[in-house]
Parts: sequence; structure tokens; C-alpha cells
Amino acid sequence: MRKDITKKGINKEIGKTTRGEIEVLEPVQKTSPFIGFHYSYKEISSINGHTHIRSKEKRFANGKLESEEFEGTLGGHVYERMVSDMQRHFFNQMEALLKSFSMFLPFGSRDRKDERK
Repeated sequence: MRKDITKKGINKEIGKTTRGEIEVLEPVQKTSPFIGFHYSYKEISSINGHTHIRSKEKRFANGKLESEEFEGTLGGHVYERMVSDMQRHFFNQMEALLKSFSMFLPFGSRDRKDERK
């Protein structure tokens, strides 16, 4: 008893192939997008007038674990400039935040003009 196999939708009979014509496909390894991480660590310090930098980075994505490490020494002026830039940035942000609350203070510039009259 012979059973014909047909393709769905076009009702065409599937023919037999010779052995050498079949293409074997490798299975696709699926990686889950839910499993992955990225970790980084950076340390900048000043010791004896020199700036020491240490950095580590690890990440797991697409089934591959990658790791990088770096360590180096720079002149002392790099650390001093970085700290002063961070402090300046912090104080600029605090100034912008506190300016928005200055109108609620009782000793604002608006009240001083009224007292002089």
C-alpha cells in the first residue's frame, strides 16, 4: 500500500530524491536573551603623587563569556583634575536644584526690595 505525501496548500506530490541531493542543516543553537549580564569595576586612586587606574569588565552574551582587565599609572595631575571636575559638576547640579526652591524662602530678593520702601 503506497501513501502519497502532498504539500499542504498546493496539493503537489512530493517526489523522491536521490541520496546525494539531500542537504543536511546544522541545528541552530538558540541562546536565551534572558540570560546575560555585564559587570564592570573601575578604581582610580592617587598614591605618592601618581594616579593609579584599575578596570575590570566581564560580560556574558550570546553564549559567550568575555573578560577584560586593565591597570595603569598616570601623572598626579589627572586625579586632581578629575576630582575638581566632579566637584564642579556636583555643585552646579546642587545650585540648579536649590534655585528652584529659592522663591519659597522668606529672605529672597523680592522681600528685600519691599523692606527698603
